[in-house]
Amino acid sequence: MVQVLIGGLASLFGGGAAAAGTTAAAGAAAGTTAASGISLASILQGTATVLGIVSAVGAGNAEAAQAETAASDAESEQSLETLQGINRRTSIKKQMAQALGAEDVAYAASGVDLSFGTAKAARTDAYREADLGLTTSTGTEQTRISRLVERARNYRTAAKAARAGGILNALSGGVDNLLSFNQRG
Repeated sequence: MVQVLIGGLASLFGGGAAAAGTTAAAGAAAGTTAASGISLASILQGTATVLGIVSAVGAGNAEAAQAETAASDAESEQSLETLQGINRRTSIKKQMAQALGAEDVAYAASGVDLSFGTAKAARTDAYREADLGLTTSTGTEQTRISRLVERARNYRTAAKAARAGGILNALSGGVDNLLSFNQRG
C-alpha cells in the first residue's frame, strides 16, 4: 500500500518510468498480500482485538484502583474512630467529675457527711453510670473499628476480583475475535 502511494507521488513529480516500475511492484505486492489472506478488514479486526484486550485490562485495573482507594479510606477511618472513642471517654469522665463535684458541693452545703449514707450512695451511682458509659463507648469503638477492618478487607477482595475479571474479559474477548477471524477464512 505504501509502495502504491510512493509510485503515485513519483508519477506526479515526473518520475514516469520509475513510477511505473514502483506501481507494478506495488501491484505485485498487493497481489501477494491478497493471496496470503491479509486484508484491510483483517488488519482492522486485529487492531480492534488488541484495543479491546487493552481496554478490558485497563477497566479491570481502574475498578481495582477504585476499590484499593476505598480500602485505604476505610483503614484511615480506623485511627479517626480511635480518636473519637478517646474523645467520648474523656467527655464521659469530665461529665462524671462535674456531677460528683456538684453533688459534693450540694451535700457539703447542707452539712451532710459525704463518707456515708445518701451522699456515698449517690457517689457510687455516679461511678457506676460513668463506668457503664465508658464500657459502652469502648464497645462502640471496637465494633466500628471491626467493621472498618472488614470493609477494607472486602474492598481489597473486590480489587483482586476486578483485576482478575479484567484479565478474563481481555482473554475471552481476544479468543472471540481470534475465532471470528479464523471463521472468515
